[in-house]
Amino acid sequence: MRVGEILLATVRRKLTRQRVLITLKGQSLVAEPEYPVSPGDQIEVQVLSIFPRIRLRLLPGATPPKSSQPDLPMDLHT
Repeated sequence: MRVGEILLATVRRKLTRQRVLITLKGQSLVAEPEYPVSPGDQIEVQVLSIFPRIRLRLLPGATPPKSSQPDLPMDLHT
């Protein structure tokens, strides 16, 4: 994973109200999206940073009808 890279992730399940489990490049990661995503959603993300914390930006139109949500970063915890 490198800064600027665009990747496809899958939301696997909701862990808490603010955390979800996603699969990204074959790895399962816990993410804290800034707005709701649902299990099964395929989301296209761009890597904003990898250190000290992985930060991704959900790209526009990556989720079905929710694409009107703001383009905010998503924090990942590995």
